[in-house]
Amino acid sequence: MADDDLDSLLDEVEKKYCRPQPGCKGAECWASGENGKEPRRSKNAIVNVSTDEEDVDDLIEDILDVHLHEDKAHRTKPSNQKPSKNTSQQHSKKCCPVYLGGTVLPFGVGTNTSERACSQLRCTSCDFSVLSFDDYKWDSSCDYLFFRNSMPEHSKLQSKMIRKKGSRAYACQCSWRSVHELTDLSKELQLRWVCAKHSE
Repeated sequence: MADDDLDSLLDEVEKKYCRPQPGCKGAECWASGENGKEPRRSKNAIVNVSTDEEDVDDLIEDILDVHLHEDKAHRTKPSNQKPSKNTSQQHSKKCCPVYLGGTVLPFGVGTNTSERACSQLRCTSCDFSVLSFDDYKWDSSCDYLFFRNSMPEHSKLQSKMIRKKGSRAYACQCSWRSVHELTDLSKELQLRWVCAKHSE
């Protein structure tokens, strides 16, 4: 494939830059190829290519330089928005401690001074995101198989949800909890839920 590309490039260069010499006879300078139109590389043509070789090399280098500068300019196009110094911190905020809570407790990043329910909970046991449903609690008949077969489809989960104002029903694929008040997750030892970081 590379030889074909090289041949076509040489043919193009010959057509563009190498003209048969005035004293040159047709058969010596141009010979029919398979299609009757393809020029044969004559001795004179080779001499012309070698004398113009530096010019062709310069042209190729110029073309490559232009493309290289365009690529760099495209890649390093300045952004109108300056990155914040705290960008990495903004994308790595974690609750500490992690709180669960009823609907009275707003969602957000929980801290010792700001009690907020974590909205980015993930279970380290089943590797599912923990879903929460405001103003609901789980029916007492819920079991592991129900959540295993129903998560994360809301229509299936609804069959075991009971309306209860102020309560929040949490569940992953292997665990579930109904919460009405502020609850520190570190005290719920059977739950394998962690904060999976907040983007804001």
